[in-house]
Formats: sequence, C-alpha cells, structure tokens
Amino acid sequence: MAGRILEPLRVDSADAVSWDDAADVVVVGFGGAGAAAAIEALDSGAEVLAVDRFGGGGATHYSGGVYYAGGGTKHQREAGFDDTPEEMFKYLRAEGTPLDDATLRRFCEGSADELEWVESHGVPFSGAAYLKKTAFPPDPYYLFYSGNEMIPKYKAISRPAPRGHRPATTGFGGHIHFAKLRDAALGKGLRLLPHAPARRLILDRHERVIGVEVNALPEGLWKRHDELYAVVSPWKPLNADRAQKAIEQCDALEAGVDAPRRIRARGGVILCTGGFVNSLDKLREIRPVLAEKYLGIQRLGALGCDGSGIELGQSVGGATDFMDRMFLGRSITPPDAFVYGLIVNSRGERFINEDAYNSIVGNAISAQPDGAMAWLVMDDTLFWRGVKQSLFPGKGMFVAWGLPALINITLGGTKRGGSPAALARKCGIDPAGLERTVAAFNANTGEGATDPLGKSPDKLKKFTGKSWYAVNVSLSNKFSPTWAFTLGGLDVEQDTGLVKDQSGKAIPGLYAAGRAAVGLCSINYNMSGSSVADTVFSGRRAARDAARQAGFNAPG
Repeated sequence: MAGRILEPLRVDSADAVSWDDAADVVVVGFGGAGAAAAIEALDSGAEVLAVDRFGGGGATHYSGGVYYAGGGTKHQREAGFDDTPEEMFKYLRAEGTPLDDATLRRFCEGSADELEWVESHGVPFSGAAYLKKTAFPPDPYYLFYSGNEMIPKYKAISRPAPRGHRPATTGFGGHIHFAKLRDAALGKGLRLLPHAPARRLILDRHERVIGVEVNALPEGLWKRHDELYAVVSPWKPLNADRAQKAIEQCDALEAGVDAPRRIRARGGVILCTGGFVNSLDKLREIRPVLAEKYLGIQRLGALGCDGSGIELGQSVGGATDFMDRMFLGRSITPPDAFVYGLIVNSRGERFINEDAYNSIVGNAISAQPDGAMAWLVMDDTLFWRGVKQSLFPGKGMFVAWGLPALINITLGGTKRGGSPAALARKCGIDPAGLERTVAAFNANTGEGATDPLGKSPDKLKKFTGKSWYAVNVSLSNKFSPTWAFTLGGLDVEQDTGLVKDQSGKAIPGLYAAGRAAVGLCSINYNMSGSSVADTVFSGRRAARDAARQAGFNAPG
C-alpha cells in the first residue's frame, strides 16, 4: 500500500481541472456502505458514480449478513418479543459506543424502519427465533441473541430481546445483502467504475473536496486483478500466507499502472472503503501481536480492506479515532457444551467470562502473556458431549460450525490428562494455578452461585468427569483462527457523516461511512450485525447530506 495514496491535488476551482467524469455524488468503495449510500443518493434525485478498487462487495459480501435491529421489528413481533427503542438504547449505551445520545436514539428509533428498508430491496428476513447461546444460528433459524443481552449484567439494565436478524437463506447471507443492494442501485441508474483504485483527493482553494483521482486499470489486467482478489477470501482455510502474498502482488500490479482519471463530485465524495485488517504494516504499528500471529488470524475483510480509504481522508487533514480497537472473535460455541468449560492462560487462571460475546473473549485472549496463549479446559463428560454436538450441529450447519470445531479438536493440539495438574503440564500451564482455578470454580457452583467474571448462573456446573481435556484457543492456533477486523476510522460529524479535521471542524465535501468511519461499534464490537447495520445507517446519512449539497433533497 505504501506510496499508493498521493498528496491531494490542490487547484483554484473546479474549472481549473480537465475532468474525465462527473457526478453529483461520488462513492469510493462499493461494498455494503457504498451500496446503501448510492441508493439513498439516487432516491434523492442525484446522479451517482461509484468507483471500486475491484468489482464491488467488500467485507459485506463475505459476512454472515446479520443485521442488528430492534425497537420492535416485525420479525421480533412475529417471534413474540415486545422490544422498544428505549430498551435497545439502554443496552447499546451500556455496551459502549462513540455515538452521542441523540444519534444513538436516532439509530434505535429508526432501526426497525431501516431493516424494512433493507428488506424492501430484496434481502429476506424471518422471525424464526433461536434462543440458545450461539455466534450464528443453525438453519432454519434467523432471529437470535447476537450480543450480550442475556448476560446478567445487561439483563439488569435492559429487558433482553433477540436483535440479530440473519438473512433467511442457507448459511451466510452477506453476499445476498450486498447483491440485492447492488442490483437495486444499478437499477436506479448508478454508474459503476470498477478496477479503479482511488489514489488522491482534489481540493479547491477553499479546501473543499471537489473530486477524486483514480488509477483506472486497463481491461486487460482485470482478470488477473480479480484472481488476486479471490485469493484473499477470508473463508479459505489455512490461507493466511497465500493471501499475504496475493496482497503484495496486487499492490505491485497496481503500482505498475499510471492511468489517472479525475472525477468531479458536485455534492461530495463518500469514502466507503472499509477498515485496514489486510494491512500487516498498519496492524504491526497499532496491534503488534496481530501482525506477529497473523498465521492464526482469519482476517475478515476483502483485499481492499487495507486502510487506503482512511489514508485518503488523512491526506486532507482528516482525524481518526479508535484505530486500536479490533473485533477479535474467538468462538467456543458451538458446540454448546463448551461454554461450560473454563478458559485459562499460561498461569492456569481464568481471565474472561466464557459465555461473553466472542469479541470480548478474543480481545481478552490477545492480552494474555506467553504469546496470547489460552486453553479451554473441561472434564471428559463435557468434552465428549461437545464432540457429539459438533458431529451433529443442526441442519445445514456442519460445514459452517461442526467441521471447524472438529478440525480444531483433532488438529489444533487438544490435550488430555488424568487430573488438572497432569493436563496443565502437557499444555505448558502452571499446574498449581490450574488446580486452584478448577477447585475454586467447583466450589462456586449450585443454587445461588454467582461467578466473579459474570458467567450466567445456569453455566456454573460442577465438573464431575474422571479425566480432563484442553482445547487450544490461543491466538496463534491456525487450525482455529481468531476472526479479526478493525473498528476505528475517520472521525465524522454525527449528523452528516462529514469527515472532521484535527480541530473537530468538518472538511467540506468529504464524507465517510461503514468501517472507514468511526461509527456505532467502534469502541466495542459486542453484537453480531452491528457493523452491517452501521453500513446502512452511516451510508444513508452521508448520502443524504452529499445529495443536499448538490441541490437535491432526500425522499420524504
């Protein structure tokens, strides 16, 4: 990525530039946020041009497609849940978000309508609810508790309701979410320029962003460009090394082309370019342990999620925030049985509530000593129950959940011992520390017990088996990689989505949305679906203001 983002081109006025194209709103990066922004601007009457480094889709295409929505969606009502915007607000405020109260209330109060907006463009949802602890429900269930709503700490603050709306399709549905919004945008008149990496912004004498310069690759290179893009799919197993080579080859391919194309943006440029999880240089700078252990990290992003869009904003003075915040998803369930186990570090100590949301678990593991070593310890009764659940995880979910669990159990370094101390010695754990932890946990079970780390009381079950097992959940374990994506980005005005400079002043003509911007989940990603929901909320917000700057008003 080094050197691809150039210093901005400063001109006296738009008339001083020989433009190759123009539109009212120019969207840079055509993934989930870009598609939502394009539709909103088009519905306002604006002419919209989207440019993408590849062919579109971004991280949204690869995602599960879960959409975090509440406040009384029709699917919640269908499942018998009486959720309200106020209960949703209280929960999200307790989780932590950069949104101020007014913006968070606007998000919660409009949540059900925004889900219906997505659904009106063809993305299917359902009220078939799955109420057990899971990171992603099995078919045919599509509504679930995708955050920490059922943990006692949060139940005491807000009445829980399932708010994870999974697209009603087999397996992951992110590709359907993007495809439906893409087709809707194209059907409304969107023009799309693919294979055109953005490389600098264009400013007038008033420091207003009036356009963007892209490097338009010749069509003869598109096939090779797409091939490299496909290598970096986050769902290819044991692919970290090959993906990194493809990232470097793609940078070299693009650097060998000099085909500038300058595009005028009459109302504004909206950066929808994703985060930076696929930049090892950035990870090394901000969270070194992730770069050091990248072979055990499943980087959940498209090849274009390398921070270049954030750098575009920084090139004209844009401020960033929460750049060190990451989603590090370490799922221990399914199988459901494993949530009753104990996650310990090399000292044999528990350090996290095992039924916490997977990013809380993953971030806690990343902070542990000895290279972020961690093991999930349990007795033989729980272990073999988990193996059985992995073999039969539910209709349509063996490949997505059962098989990965079995691969880790068999190849990830699972250990067995006749006692906690014997097991500890095999794992490189302090034996006395693990014995103390198991004894203390067993003593703190039964009716009325409360866990000091906040584990749900119904998960506090005494270990009664005759032998012990430890499943490897360390950050370096490539057979059960930790899911990762970045949360920070360009700081934006919460009413408009305009990028702010270091002094907090808006940069006219420049917007950011999705993971390129600070948004709903930039402090903590503790609810599956909050990123997809934020792409719609922030993308539409930026588009409304950019279209307004071009002389158009949002519908309604």
